[in-house]
Amino acid sequence: MINIRKLESKLWESADLLRSNSKLTSNKYCMPVLGLIFLRYAYSRYKMVEAEILKGRPFHGGRVMPVEASDFKAKSALYLPKEAQYNYLLNLPEDISTAGLVNKDGQSMNSLGEVVDNAMQLIEDQREQLVGVLPKSYKDFSDEILSDLLRIFNNSALDEVGGDIIGRIYEYFLNKFAKNIASDDGVFFTPKSLVKMIVNIIEPKRWVLLDPACGFRVIIVTVANSQVNTRILELLPKFKIKKMNRWCAV
Repeated sequence: MINIRKLESKLWESADLLRSNSKLTSNKYCMPVLGLIFLRYAYSRYKMVEAEILKGRPFHGGRVMPVEASDFKAKSALYLPKEAQYNYLLNLPEDISTAGLVNKDGQSMNSLGEVVDNAMQLIEDQREQLVGVLPKSYKDFSDEILSDLLRIFNNSALDEVGGDIIGRIYEYFLNKFAKNIASDDGVFFTPKSLVKMIVNIIEPKRWVLLDPACGFRVIIVTVANSQVNTRILELLPKFKIKKMNRWCAV
């Protein structure tokens, strides 16, 4: 059985060591790293849904019909184009400039940062709610650090533990970053334990629930997970930090 605490700690220590050896501040490092965790989860989910689709896939000309974006949409899952898949990014050549890669707009890409930025853009194109949300500042990273980060989050244990645990690891990283980053523009991280306490106190059962400070740890989502009989929860956030909230609410 996987020890989740050890896994969280191991991933954080490895990622934070890379940051300390670079010129990146915690503020510049935070969102791109969380973006890679998201990408790793999205790929794990993609492979799981792909396997389900292929089970009953018809044959044509002796070959299984390839999966398409519409197949994933039918299962309410996020489709990942080849260039946005984690395994694709992991297996790129060390010198990107020799690979002859172009982005979605047909422009040449000469660094791993450009390739990851392009991957995030391709993912946003798959779902309207994600447009303008995912981090696209990976050009700030050297190819060496970015490549090491991709390998860190390629831990096979992440496939075994599932989405809920990856969400917990995401939250663990967020909590760690929050301690290193001075609060800016009213942005604060609310610990999971405090959110649960708030939910238990207000005991929302029905009607419209307003979370005006909706952030990474969305109170509304916590309520939805704890109220089995909840039928409708309308999200009416007062988006102060729109990018963070939209990423979380998707």
